[in-house]
Amino acid sequence: MRRAWILALCLASATACAEETARPLEINAKSLPLAYTDRDATTLGKLRHRGTLKLTSPDSEFGGLSGFIVSADGTRFLAITDASHWLTGELKYANGRLVGISGTTIAPLRDKAGTPLSGKAGDAEGLTGSLDGDVYVSFERDHRILKYPFASKGLDARPQQVKTPADLAGAPVNGGLEALGALKDGNLLALTEYMKDDAGNFRGWIIDPGKGTAQPLALAPRKPFAITDVQQLPGGDVLTLERRFSRSGGIGFSMRRIPASDLKPEAPIKGTVIAEAGMDYVIDNMEGLSVRNDQNGKTLVYILSDNNFSGLFQQTLLMMFELQD
Repeated sequence: MRRAWILALCLASATACAEETARPLEINAKSLPLAYTDRDATTLGKLRHRGTLKLTSPDSEFGGLSGFIVSADGTRFLAITDASHWLTGELKYANGRLVGISGTTIAPLRDKAGTPLSGKAGDAEGLTGSLDGDVYVSFERDHRILKYPFASKGLDARPQQVKTPADLAGAPVNGGLEALGALKDGNLLALTEYMKDDAGNFRGWIIDPGKGTAQPLALAPRKPFAITDVQQLPGGDVLTLERRFSRSGGIGFSMRRIPASDLKPEAPIKGTVIAEAGMDYVIDNMEGLSVRNDQNGKTLVYILSDNNFSGLFQQTLLMMFELQD
């Protein structure tokens, strides 16, 4: 398979790895309903369904999508995979619904020397920022945050490392900074998937990427869910995306709305559940979250699933909702 071949070359030759470049990626999109049991369903808690796409590709490097940004006007997207790649393209709409994607490109994530990341170094999980500015990527295993000048350098961008708290080095190998959101004041909200404090709350920080300072905070758990992403709404509140994924319990996702005033270290953040879905809905391993306002001021919420490169057993789904206040 092409992905395995490239990884083998990278291990054997730094020159071969450095030659991997952006290329077109064939993706097929099929519209699906919100629910299996009620194909006419249109609402999920405080979310109104505005389209679900099942994304497939014959390319072996497609999959593992873990972070997602939609441009302010909704026409473009940028995603990351947990196998060291960017994915970008355009979104298509009809009558206010998400109906397709086009112009898709895949490219390697690079380190500060311009060399494509691979293996442990490229386990990208969180993505936030603006397609018209800088974007930030958080990584597990080798726990860190990288800042990419996407607006000026695009898919060839080389990053700068953001200073993170020393405690982050002690995060579980596969349970570090899963959720990363850009705040309006320029700070980053970074939350871990499985790193807990003594009270059992998930650890996180508000990080100032310019000064390199971090203010600790904690997120109260909602078992059996673990956080996968977080983004700030246009009005200032924060949305979480949380998932359950196990053989015994099956798949599911939950979303909480957190008031902006609760983003402080004094007490564990709890928020209010605004949506929860189980296996009667057309969902999968939901990991990526993006939000924006449309031209009418409606808040649109996009969520994306990670198929773990297991196309036979899992799906890559891109869902769009309108948030009902």
